[in-house]
Amino acid sequence: VAGLISVVGYFYSSPFLERRFCVFDTCGVANLHGYPSVLGGLASIPLVLMNSDADFLMHGIGTQSIIQVLAVVFTLAMAIVSGFVTGSVVTSDFLGSFIELWFGSEDYEDAVWWTDVE
Repeated sequence: VAGLISVVGYFYSSPFLERRFCVFDTCGVANLHGYPSVLGGLASIPLVLMNSDADFLMHGIGTQSIIQVLAVVFTLAMAIVSGFVTGSVVTSDFLGSFIELWFGSEDYEDAVWWTDVE
């Protein structure tokens, strides 16, 4: 099921996010890791309810279910906030001058090392 979620997310959500919100997931992290992990977190809620006698449950059924929901919510919140902060830092003017200083020379330009075959 997680593999299906990953593929469907790649096929549908990536183009939607690019077109609608200008969000580019160039490495497919959301599809490969994000969507299946949200599915797993949400699936853990009914599984706790179905097996209330499990040895690893540290709290009652209701409390454990709420903890599972909160874990999913907080994980999504942290992912969104850290992604926003990282995107803001990477696209800031401060890093722009740093990148130009260190990577602006032709030593880091691939075109210098490759030639066209005619």
